[in-house]
Amino acid sequence: MVGIVLGSALGTIADTMKENREYLKEKKSLLQERMVMSGLENRAALKKARAERTARLDAAMGLGFSERAATALELTGQLEFQLAKIMDLKKDLDPTYIPNLTSGLESRIDDNEELAKAVAEGLSGPLNSIEDQENAFQRALKSTSITDFDEELNKLIMYTGGTPNSYSEKFSITPSKGSVISESEFKNVDSIITDALSVLYSDVYETDSEGRTRIKLDQPGGKEVKFLFNNLSKEATKIAQDPFNTFSTVGAAQFIIDKITPASGLPADVVNENLNESLTSSEPSYWDRFRN
Repeated sequence: MVGIVLGSALGTIADTMKENREYLKEKKSLLQERMVMSGLENRAALKKARAERTARLDAAMGLGFSERAATALELTGQLEFQLAKIMDLKKDLDPTYIPNLTSGLESRIDDNEELAKAVAEGLSGPLNSIEDQENAFQRALKSTSITDFDEELNKLIMYTGGTPNSYSEKFSITPSKGSVISESEFKNVDSIITDALSVLYSDVYETDSEGRTRIKLDQPGGKEVKFLFNNLSKEATKIAQDPFNTFSTVGAAQFIIDKITPASGLPADVVNENLNESLTSSEPSYWDRFRN
């Protein structure tokens, strides 16, 4: 009786193993067919994507972008737009645009650990890990148990080699920036600064016979005010050229004037020495510390 039961049990186990082998064989066959078909499609898509991304990166570096800056823009999906804009502007491109954009991107990469890691991994990321997919595929075909097969199949399911490496958080780059500042815009900046300084330092300003306001350089403090004027004009231009803010030339000049107006009564050299710090300060009473 025991022999009959044991024989029956062994028969059941044998049948189950046979069914498992047949199941595994069938699954492997389906997997192989699917991988052959999808592999051809994936390879073509990956090759095209890699070529396009590499071409954009090469073009950007050829224009003066650093590799890290160009990579960061590509990872966020913004490089293609920037390249198109630069090509459209041609001779009207501000010569400071690419250096400023590169510098700003480099700084943001250094200040963001997650972004720095993504940039370090490069454009290809999972694109080059097609070998990982193939290795998992081969291991699945060679597996001798359903458990091993399912484990390798899960790795294939989790594989993201068809998706280019990317970074979700885009950079706040003002689309309208990039054009060279015109002569009339420079004149507007200088006019705004002159109007403000002629009020703050009225004792060193005069109006000439043609109605133009000018600095009396022979007046005590005149040279210091002239130096301050030049510095304010330079800083306003830098702010207007920064691709990461929305200031126009006029807006940049007005921003600076708003920052120094509370310094009324202070010598021009004091304002000049502390100008850069005041521009980044959020203290409304910043200039009070320099009063006696």
